[in-house]
Amino acid sequence: MSPEEDPVAEAVTVLISRGHTVEPDDDFENWRVDGGDWLSTGDLLAWAIVLGLNGGVGRLQ
Repeated sequence: MSPEEDPVAEAVTVLISRGHTVEPDDDFENWRVDGGDWLSTGDLLAWAIVLGLNGGVGRLQ
């Protein structure tokens, strides 16, 4: 799978481009956004969707 097809990498890229700080744990299974609590990968993707960074079906924009 290329990075362009990786929804987590895409979500991280979009969040960073919008001014957020995103840090993975050592295993890249949990993520800290803006120094907050750790989020699972699923929660990270859901948060990106809630913030409107995903137009729904398809790729993050």
